[in-house]
Amino acid sequence: MHDMSMKERLLELLGIEPLVVLTLMSLVAYFIYKVFLRKLSKPRHENLRKLFQEMFTTFLFFVIAWGLQYLIINEFLPFARIYHYFGIAAVVLGALVLIRIVKIMVFEYLFINSMTAGVPVLLVNLVTLVISIFIAAWLSTSVFGVRWAPLLATSAFVSVVMGLALQDTLGNLFAGVALQFDKPYEIGDWIEVNSLEGSQSLVGEVHEITWRATTLYGLMDEVITIPNRVVGQSEVMNFSARKKPIYRGVTVYLDANADENTVKEIFFRVMKETKGILQNIEQL
Repeated sequence: MHDMSMKERLLELLGIEPLVVLTLMSLVAYFIYKVFLRKLSKPRHENLRKLFQEMFTTFLFFVIAWGLQYLIINEFLPFARIYHYFGIAAVVLGALVLIRIVKIMVFEYLFINSMTAGVPVLLVNLVTLVISIFIAAWLSTSVFGVRWAPLLATSAFVSVVMGLALQDTLGNLFAGVALQFDKPYEIGDWIEVNSLEGSQSLVGEVHEITWRATTLYGLMDEVITIPNRVVGQSEVMNFSARKKPIYRGVTVYLDANADENTVKEIFFRVMKETKGILQNIEQL
């Protein structure tokens, strides 16, 4: 009776509709990439191409599993006993395809709204995590008949223990989410973080905001990683918020016997190639 019930649930989930919906969603995501994101930088193109490659590979395996379960249930009835394996494989692969498509679309949305500046990977990872949890819970209920309410009720003690063990990790995650909503700084801004717990002061250009930490490139191009919880509890000064010139020191070593023209040429080249230096007075 349990096998027949699972078979019925799989047959209900694996109609032609999921195949059509996933195909249309993947085509829409690829259309957006080709039409609206043609002017992306090379690293962003490589990032999206990698995501599309992973998505299309998973989609191919989904089509194969879906086709095999369809043939078994309609043509090769003697193999009906192994239908469950291909049906479950098709459902899982279809869920993975959906998650990858959503991840691509979130990246595309962020890239469209920020064509030049960086985008926070934290938002992409958070949306992907939430979608994955909902899909996993829905599939476990729809396919395997798992009832989550009793399990959640009996796992209260485990939840408390896990919450205490992951206190710092969850603190960094929620602090990162709060920073994304408040937006005291964005990727590409120059900021100074003054910890309220001590006298430490960190200055740098915001490079990335992940679920755990904010990464800065310092004055000497060193990489500075600050946990989001620390940033959320610190005083943050944003030097780029008003798009005004900021101070940045660059050390240049020259031969003491270099002639005047060589010195001028080197200084002008350094100022021109240093990131953040305004090139003309009209940018002020």
